Amino acid sequence: MTVRLDQLPRDAASFARRLGELAAEIAQLRARQPDMSAADALLAPVDVDTSRWPQTTAATYTAIAASRNIAWKRKLRIAAATSVSVGTAGNVRISVNGTPLGTPVAAGLPLDVTVQLPATIRIGDEYRVAVEAQRTSGGGSVYAQVQLIRALD
Repeated sequence: MTVRLDQLPRDAASFARRLGELAAEIAQLRARQPDMSAADALLAPVDVDTSRWPQTTAATYTAIAASRNIAWKRKLRIAAATSVSVGTAGNVRISVNGTPLGTPVAAGLPLDVTVQLPATIRIGDEYRVAVEAQRTSGGGSVYAQVQLIRALD
């Protein structure tokens, strides 16, 4: 958008009025078009065979999947399918930079958590999010497969 010199606001009141007009135009455009920002990015299809999902047999929480992300919103939602081998029990949780967040779920139940990022992570900082699992009984494995990850306001 270009503006000729004679079209520029001449005083604070006309500048404020024009700013209000531009804000209204932006709001109208946003109302017509869905936000196609990175928050709406699609996750690639994932393997449906649980035997090939990230897994562990460890008795203590162990990262079985992880990624590095850039913080651009304050909340994070992660949804994952979880599973266990026959005769096995365990738990699955999410951690950010090694700090557990949200409530762990029993493996075999869906994991769907929305968490506030730690205050030490500022917008623009890089952080590591991990899916951690532990086997609590039995001799098999605990599995998890992330199906959704999204930054939220």
